[in-house]
Amino acid sequence: SSSIYPQTPSRPRIPSSLGGVVGARKSRGHVSIIVSDLPSLTNEVSSLLSSIEVTLEEQRMRRLDRLKPPSRLRRNWWVAAFGLPAASYLMYKLTKRHGWFYLMKILAAKVSDIFRDHVSEPLHSIYQELFSHTGRLDVADRKARISAIESLKKMIRSWLDESFPKMPLEEKIRLSEAMDISLIEQSKEESIKHILELNSVVRMSLIEMQFIKKELFNALVAMDELMGSNEINMRIAAMTPAVIMIIAIRRAFRLLFYAFFQIGKSKEEIYASFRQTILDIERLIVMRDNPPPPPSPLPWGSTKPADTNHISYCSKGGLQTLSADDLGMLLLHIHECRNILWQSPHRFPPDILRNLSEDLAELAGERGPVSVRQQLQIISRMTRTYPFMKPKYGIPFNMIMSKWN
Repeated sequence: SSSIYPQTPSRPRIPSSLGGVVGARKSRGHVSIIVSDLPSLTNEVSSLLSSIEVTLEEQRMRRLDRLKPPSRLRRNWWVAAFGLPAASYLMYKLTKRHGWFYLMKILAAKVSDIFRDHVSEPLHSIYQELFSHTGRLDVADRKARISAIESLKKMIRSWLDESFPKMPLEEKIRLSEAMDISLIEQSKEESIKHILELNSVVRMSLIEMQFIKKELFNALVAMDELMGSNEINMRIAAMTPAVIMIIAIRRAFRLLFYAFFQIGKSKEEIYASFRQTILDIERLIVMRDNPPPPPSPLPWGSTKPADTNHISYCSKGGLQTLSADDLGMLLLHIHECRNILWQSPHRFPPDILRNLSEDLAELAGERGPVSVRQQLQIISRMTRTYPFMKPKYGIPFNMIMSKWN
């Protein structure tokens, strides 16, 4: 259409905001622009650029708002839908009769009893037995036991002197020292048949009661020795419910924070993420370590020479180095490792954090050019040096799925 209907050059459009400082003049078919006030023009252009930047920023924020993930409450709606009604009903049932103050008082008393029975007293008993001069306190009265034994021997000796005066002295001493009451039992069986020998029966019964008292003291002492030999075992067993409760509460809070509310990450998850990134780096570098040449083209294919642009390594002086694409991928992985270190520095000791930063700098070539073989040696050193690089249970499956998704 332009060849049929020739167009005349139109007058250039001047923005309304610049009308006072810019003018146009036509001479001999050419249009020249005249700037009458350069500072005013500069100010107006700056204001236009500022307004454009503000508008672009608003548009960018409006587009990014659509990409924001939903809130934690919306992501975990099922926790609020089921947990809040259940918790509300439970608290209503507990506080319906006596109120909040009574519930808190009962709860504090229960916690105090559990702490005293399963933590405080066992620890105090173990400390007293191992590190104090008094040792473990005996339950039985050993002095009362010795006194009861001596009294029983005297009673048996006195009864033998009166009942069997012709018995040899050595036999009396033997029976009294052995606290043998077989003769007393036989005499009691004979004397109980006659009512006139009631005083003798009462005396022999008192001797038997003293013998039973002595046996009770012996049983208490034996039980005391048994408890003393197993005191630490029983105290540790008494602390087991408290330890189990603490572990259960800790796991419940970790599950609540890390899984439900997603408040940060646990130490195991951070270490697993770092190991997974290092594994990706090692997988990338291993495939570039002295790879074989590409196969020759098929005879029935194209006669064009094989394209060698896909070879992702370069050879300099007999040493393989990464190409630009692979080096960019390596830097992305290293940046991911550094983000883990920057976002969770409290999960790593200071010396390990410093050494990791230095190793990543060497791996990226920031300390000088490195070959593929040197990078593999750096990764091998990292895996061998740091304890968290040696997983006990492997990489969690959900970490691998989140990595690929």
